[in-house]
Amino acid sequence: MIKLFTSIILLFFCFSSIAQNLNEPCYFDKYQRLHKVAINKSEVEIKKEIEKSKLQKATLPSVKIIPVVVHVVHDGGTNNISDAQIQSQIDVLNEDFRKIIGTNGYGNGVDTEIEFCLAKKDPQGKCTNGIVRIKSPLSNHQTHQRSQLKLLSYWDNLRYLNIYVVKNINNGSGTLGYSSFPGGPPDEDGIVVRHDYFGKTGTASTTLGRTTTHEVGHWFGLYHTFNGGCGADTCADGDYVCDTPPAANPNFGCPTINSCSIDVPNVNDQIQNYLDYSNDNCKNMFTNGQAQRMQATLASFRIDIWQTWNIDSTGCSAGFVNNNCNVIADFVTLNPNICVGNSITFYNKSQNNPTTYQWFFQGGVPATSAVANPTVTYSSIGNFQVKLIATNSIGVDSLILNNYINVTTPPIGQSLPYFEGFEAYSFPANGITIDNPDGGITWERDTVAIAYQGTASAKINNLININYGQSDAMILPRFDFTSFVGIPYLNFKWAYAKSDPNYSDELIVLVSKDCGVTWTQVFYRTGSTMITGTTQTTPYIPDANTTWKIANISLATYTTYPNVLIKIVNVTDGGNNLYIDNINLGSNITNLNDNETSSHNLSVYPNPSNGHFYIDYESINPGDESIEVSDVLGRVVFESNIKAHAIGVQKIEVSTPLQNGFYNVLLKTKQGVFIKKIVINK
Repeated sequence: MIKLFTSIILLFFCFSSIAQNLNEPCYFDKYQRLHKVAINKSEVEIKKEIEKSKLQKATLPSVKIIPVVVHVVHDGGTNNISDAQIQSQIDVLNEDFRKIIGTNGYGNGVDTEIEFCLAKKDPQGKCTNGIVRIKSPLSNHQTHQRSQLKLLSYWDNLRYLNIYVVKNINNGSGTLGYSSFPGGPPDEDGIVVRHDYFGKTGTASTTLGRTTTHEVGHWFGLYHTFNGGCGADTCADGDYVCDTPPAANPNFGCPTINSCSIDVPNVNDQIQNYLDYSNDNCKNMFTNGQAQRMQATLASFRIDIWQTWNIDSTGCSAGFVNNNCNVIADFVTLNPNICVGNSITFYNKSQNNPTTYQWFFQGGVPATSAVANPTVTYSSIGNFQVKLIATNSIGVDSLILNNYINVTTPPIGQSLPYFEGFEAYSFPANGITIDNPDGGITWERDTVAIAYQGTASAKINNLININYGQSDAMILPRFDFTSFVGIPYLNFKWAYAKSDPNYSDELIVLVSKDCGVTWTQVFYRTGSTMITGTTQTTPYIPDANTTWKIANISLATYTTYPNVLIKIVNVTDGGNNLYIDNINLGSNITNLNDNETSSHNLSVYPNPSNGHFYIDYESINPGDESIEVSDVLGRVVFESNIKAHAIGVQKIEVSTPLQNGFYNVLLKTKQGVFIKKIVINK
């Protein structure tokens, strides 16, 4: 018997280094805990496919071949691994999945009847060695940037297994690789592996290539052998495979251990299994149940990739040889839409060992280039053509993309200060836009939680967001920093809780001075530095006792730039609700409570008031200032502008018919936005 084959949803699996983190969890653990209903629904559908595949087994090819393309994303150093190292990994996959006698893959398991082939034809049918090389900063890979990685280089996932080899993952966190799960978004399908764990030669000479075997197992729908711990049923719990002994925890090294006793007969943990975390030299087997699950995946979600027509069209049919491939000219830029005066980098990804390049940039400076990855500045608006001629020892090829670069004049950035408290009914408001790449869970206006101030805040629901690693951003309007006096600061309040002690979402602030071509991280919080509430599996909702945390970010390096973009980013990891309130861009003193003071000594009296009251504040620098009174919905009910004032105390008299309730008094100066509350009680 085998267990039911689960989840059609994209999930990512970490494979961690014992030396750095013995207990790093994997993304599927969070999905399984939070989305049992979705898993059970998927199992019903997959069970039908498993039963059908059993009946059809006699008519299906006995061995299924998987065409592979390897995208080497490097920084120009040793992580630009050799063709030989890449081939060594393909050899390891075949040794492990086919249980080849005389190799490290010949253990006590089964031949899964799955083979791997470096593609010999690209998606256009051109001769290739199945390797794409791109020099890019994305070699320092962040899992939340996986969509960028796919934008850089990607072949049709219905026909190829996309493997990305990178320099490191998540800043040396100890993650060695991760994989998508069957049924996820097509443009995010594939595997990412660190270069020093890919293959068994070159930079990976101290390993045996089992990290990639492990991740390919996930790509075929296998779970960790320790998934869910011991459980109560060896078939219905754990990794959903009857013939893999249950394991309480991941195993490191090569221990002899029996961590669970529910199996009959009661045997040791199967540290030899490729889906444990044991050392490479321990691993040598897939079980028959795991092989059946992989075959079920190939008969359902990955049914096209092994078909005869695809094997022929990718050059993986028996006896096909493609010696002496001509160069294939190819390139990409991640930012084809830019503002006039900005620069962009073109990433060359020409195939088959190109030796020289000749670029032509219509409207660009320089107009031509001979380097692999040129950076080009565009000083005129319009749509421009880019052409690349590449050569290798065999011949020449060219690629022309007409109207590829779109250069526009950016709108004038608005002046500081800026304030947004999410009190208006509409969302997003005040020039904010939402970046929601997957079209799923994203930022929204919330009035259920007790906001930091007023009745509303911005929220993103990580508790129900299943697309782990996805980043969603609130992008503020463009700002002109050149007119601001002093050092500008970005301030906001946030509230957040975890759903599990081991998992945390991320809060990031990025800034761009070149119209979004490049972004610099200026703020990062996760884990204990991010939480404001207790860990809970129910939705986190701030109450009157919540102490919101404050971000106070200096943007001094951007004072000379007239067009600055800022985005507040949430990266979901199956955590809980994150709330943002009172975004202020200006001085480093913001959003004052009634008992707070500022250098402007803002005061409102009498308070409570019958609608007739005074506002006093101290001017620090001569210039334009304004006073606004707004209701809890953000509607301005009173406004007064002060022009060319002198330094010193200013007094504003307010006499206006206001309904009973709470109001915000906002002082807007070049130093920032300052707030006091007032109660109208007639």
